Amino acid sequence: MRRLLPALVLSALPLLVAASPSLQTVASARIVDAARVELDSCLGDDKALAQVEVVGKPEDVQLLAGSVTIKARKPEGRWPRARVGMPVDISVNGQLMRSATVWFAVSVHHDVPGYAADAAMGTVASALKFTPHDADVATLQGPVVTDSQQVQGMRLRHAVLAGSPVLLEDFEHIPDVDRQQRVDVSASYGVIKLQTKGTAIGRGNTGDTVLVLVDGAEEPVHARITDKGVVQVVD
Repeated sequence: MRRLLPALVLSALPLLVAASPSLQTVASARIVDAARVELDSCLGDDKALAQVEVVGKPEDVQLLAGSVTIKARKPEGRWPRARVGMPVDISVNGQLMRSATVWFAVSVHHDVPGYAADAAMGTVASALKFTPHDADVATLQGPVVTDSQQVQGMRLRHAVLAGSPVLLEDFEHIPDVDRQQRVDVSASYGVIKLQTKGTAIGRGNTGDTVLVLVDGAEEPVHARITDKGVVQVVD
């Protein structure tokens, strides 16, 4: 009997191989091509201006036999950006079998508004001048200011250099009361109403409460902002 077992196993191998499902190979190039098509769709009108390079691609994929569908998805997050991973789903007979990511380096150059001169932190937007400058918009870390109305009543939150792109995140709203700002101070004590000057220690907008050092006083008091540059002492 023991002598017969090897012979029986060998004779059964063709049947086992025939019963196992066949495999197919999905080439990496097909996955990359699908990702590139979706990337071009995302670029839209910028496709002609863009420089795109594959910097990371998956290996060939082994799958069960059947009808293969390769579908790339749109990337999440900021767009465009210098490094982008395009997710690709690979299905067989309509069932998702694998997902892979193709990485691209992307560069898209445009003329965008740039600062005409260096400017210090706190410079009000109305005092700035913008001129067109070439920039790779894929490397920018935020939306570009395209209309001066976008930053009306705002100021620079940090210093900027001439030629650098004008980004919305460069600006902050000017508070109704700023730190170290001279303010008009009003106070009421029963029927007595006082008007004087002081220096704000904090900053805020109408309705906020800040510390204010009233002229001639040794300790700051709490005051509510009632208008730009105007506060009222609160108990």
